Parts: sequence; structure tokens; C-alpha cells
Amino acid sequence: MNLYPAIDIFQGKVVRLTRGDYNACTVYSTDPVETAQTWEQEGARWLHVVDLEGAKTGVLTNDASLAAICRSVKAKVQFGGGLRNLQDIEKVLALGVSRVVLGTKALDKIFLQEMIVKFKEKIAVGLDVLQDRVKTAGWLRDGDITLPEALKLFDQLGVTTLIYTDIEKDGVLQGPSWERLRIVLAHTKARVILSGGISQISDIEKCCAIKGQNFEGVIIGKALYDKRFKLSEAVRLAA
Repeated sequence: MNLYPAIDIFQGKVVRLTRGDYNACTVYSTDPVETAQTWEQEGARWLHVVDLEGAKTGVLTNDASLAAICRSVKAKVQFGGGLRNLQDIEKVLALGVSRVVLGTKALDKIFLQEMIVKFKEKIAVGLDVLQDRVKTAGWLRDGDITLPEALKLFDQLGVTTLIYTDIEKDGVLQGPSWERLRIVLAHTKARVILSGGISQISDIEKCCAIKGQNFEGVIIGKALYDKRFKLSEAVRLAA
């Protein structure tokens, strides 16, 4: 199981939002590179980096911070936020990103299929769900598709990695929705990364106990920044 400490970047700073609300934004660091190096020193083999302005506007904004992170660590970088065209995907892969996450644009079937053919396992899809509805544009718009419909579609298109976020659980430190995660794992062939809700080290223990062979890992955000446990503790458990 892989652990993905999250580095959400807004206006060049490391922040956390609560349930995706840009008005509920807490700044944790003004130095994304230092944050990336800290997580790597604590054992991270992957980092999950998000351009929050990009997610909202569809325009890649924090690519300078992303480039600096890629230069400064050996850990692999998974990156999303505002990737809506081939040029931006090629640009971030050239910076050293190992896997890109498509959210809003993933619901464009033709585009997604073309990107999977071209980049294969370097493409992941972010599945951001609020009460069984898939959300897009930084969670601000409804994607006009339900969770079961989206899982079926992404399987048909050959998506190999899904990042599943229950928006209600994001940033509120109340634990993930384990039942919904089980449903997702049972209804897709893709590897699934859980995002949202990790609040204490016992949540990592529960992730380690998940039997689904397609459970790939978990993104950890606010719990690390609020020092509820150390990443190094979670890394030891996951090993």
C-alpha cells in the first residue's frame, strides 16, 4: 500500500481546504519544496501535489512550484489540478511528474481515451463524489454523472488508477467512508487510491487491513499538517 502525503498549492503556499471550500483555507507553509522534502525524509515514496487555482480555473498556475518540487526530491510525484489539454499534460510530465490526475476533463470521453492511449498508466482519474454525484471544476460544478455510471465508464475506457474522494469527508478529520470505499473497490477493475477523511493512525491501520486487491493506497492531508500522527509512523505500518 502506498502513502501519498498531499501538498495542495494555492498562491504558491501549502494549504488545506475544508470540503473543497476556497473560503475555508488554512496556510501551513510558504515553501512547498521544504514541505516535499520533509515528507520524503519521513519515508514518502510518492507525493500528491495539487494546483488548487488550476483545479478551479482550468489554467495551470503553480507549475513553478511543481517544477521545484520535482527537482528537489527523489520521491515520485502524482499531480493534478487544471490539466485540461495535451500541452499541459506533456509539460508537467516533462517537469518530472510520474502520474497526472485528470478530473474535470476526465468526463470528456474522447479526450480521456486519447490520453490513455498516449500515456497509458501515467494517467489517473480523480473521482470526486458528493452524495453519489461526481463533481468537477474544483468541486464547484456537477458533472452530470453518478458514481456507478462513472465507474462503469472509466472501466470501459481502460483507466488503470482512480483517486476516489468523498467530498463530505475531505478536510474534516472524521475518518473516511469505509462502506463507500468498499463499493468503489467492488465495482471497478482500476487500482483505487483513497482520498479524504484520514484523521488518525487507526485509519491507516484500517487501510492496511483492506482485502481488495485493487486497493492501491491512500492520500493523507490535514491529519499530517495538524500533527495528529507522523508520516513516519504511517510508513512503518504500511510496510
